[in-house]
Amino acid sequence: MIFLKSKIKIILIAGLGVLAGFILLFIGRTYNAPINLEKTTINLDGKDYTLFIARTAIDKMRGLSNIEKLEGADGMIFYFDPPQKATFWNKKTFLDLELIWMKNGKIVGRDFLPAEGEARLGRPAENKGGLVVKSAPWEVDSVVELVR
Repeated sequence: MIFLKSKIKIILIAGLGVLAGFILLFIGRTYNAPINLEKTTINLDGKDYTLFIARTAIDKMRGLSNIEKLEGADGMIFYFDPPQKATFWNKKTFLDLELIWMKNGKIVGRDFLPAEGEARLGRPAENKGGLVVKSAPWEVDSVVELVR
């Protein structure tokens, strides 16, 4: 009886491991699914932009990675409380992004974050930006990523 229980336990653990592997594989795939986040409109340099809002740690971590074409917005805004010297990278990012560093509603800097993964989409290798890390010039309370 004890042998049967331990064998069932091993089968259940192995099954859960396989299920977890499939879930992780699915999460890591490139997708064009709509982002189901709250949106806001902000005005930058006299032009209105619709942006998805990344408030939670998971939303901030995911950002616009694994998105081949953004639909329903011009980009994403990330809020930081307290303000911090935010750092962004382009791992698994298939869109060229303009980073707009902001504090107290004012632009304090701009940067460009090229797509990292273009070669994986069947585009010529010379269009691949490679892995790039960009940091805010100083502490910011929000960062806007605009698709370019």
